Amino acid sequence: MVGTGTRRLVGEPSPRVAAVDGPRVDRAPPNRGGDQRTSFLVPHHRGLPLNPPSVDVGVVTYNSRDLSVEALRRLLDTPSSCKLRLLVRDNGSSDGTAETIAARVPEAELEAGGDNLGFAAGVNSLICRSDAPWFFALNSDAWPGVGAIDTLLKTAAAHPEAAAIAPRLERPDGTLEHSTHPFPSVAVAGMFATGATRFMPRRWQAAMLLEPAWRHDRARSVDWAVGAALLMRRDAIADVGVFDERFFMYAEDLEWCWRAHRGGWSIWFEPEARVVHVGNASGAHNYRDRRTEAYWRNTYRFYRAEHGPVSTAAYRGLNLAAASRGYLMSRLRHAGDLGWWTHQAKAHLASINVADGPPKREVTDEGPHRT
Repeated sequence: MVGTGTRRLVGEPSPRVAAVDGPRVDRAPPNRGGDQRTSFLVPHHRGLPLNPPSVDVGVVTYNSRDLSVEALRRLLDTPSSCKLRLLVRDNGSSDGTAETIAARVPEAELEAGGDNLGFAAGVNSLICRSDAPWFFALNSDAWPGVGAIDTLLKTAAAHPEAAAIAPRLERPDGTLEHSTHPFPSVAVAGMFATGATRFMPRRWQAAMLLEPAWRHDRARSVDWAVGAALLMRRDAIADVGVFDERFFMYAEDLEWCWRAHRGGWSIWFEPEARVVHVGNASGAHNYRDRRTEAYWRNTYRFYRAEHGPVSTAAYRGLNLAAASRGYLMSRLRHAGDLGWWTHQAKAHLASINVADGPPKREVTDEGPHRT
């Protein structure tokens, strides 16, 4: 089901648009050619600009009906000076997500797919449908605060070298989500495995994007940012390519930012743009209690492809040592997070020589479900 695709100023009244049936949009290969588009500069005067910038917002949904509808409505009903076009790909939800979005978010151009493509391929299908100079990748459980997209656009205009601008992510209760990170490395893993960070000045840790010292409280260039909310420049997508579909879910944002850096681009973080992110809405449906394993499996697959098997073995060993150290410290302190450290250790030991894809469907006494 596909909407009309009419752009409108966010916050203005919108007519009810009847959804019509339409074919699934095929994914095109990454555009690595010379399709250069002019970057859109955002006017700085007050009020609505004469030529408001156009932004395509891409959202992939999966079995998160109520939360997805709430997030999409918050997105569209929050005032902004830019023109938004909302593109949604539903990955074969079985809980009525697609039907409810069609009824309650008629502004969305909805592609109700019959299969679960995963996050990377789902977003890529939306990028291929997009034609705006900016593409805002947004999770189905996230929504921008007032002025967030405008702020991201202004920051992007001030930093033409940035392939993407990442906002500050916060949970619904206002707590910070640590959403920008250093690239995986043996050096960083070694710091956590040995406890060396305890002896480092906090300003050094913050400069290295290490949690919890890095408080996401100033604008800066970062290695990579979580793809829950990421304003991507069209020129950069044309140059770098789209997300790597080898990753069904998790690490596709890490790999894309790595590719962007290697291509001479940067990733910029802007704390004045705030996005609320509930977290793991679709991941919980996809992986249930295996999310940690899925995350680390794809991280190690990325790392091995870029650094080779020897460095990967060292990196995994140091991460396992760090998890074991955390487990022992937790026992000594009776901290109550033994289960979390146990999941971490198991994830570092799990095989990464498996293809990534939709979790298998299991049958229990409660009926079939995805694991």
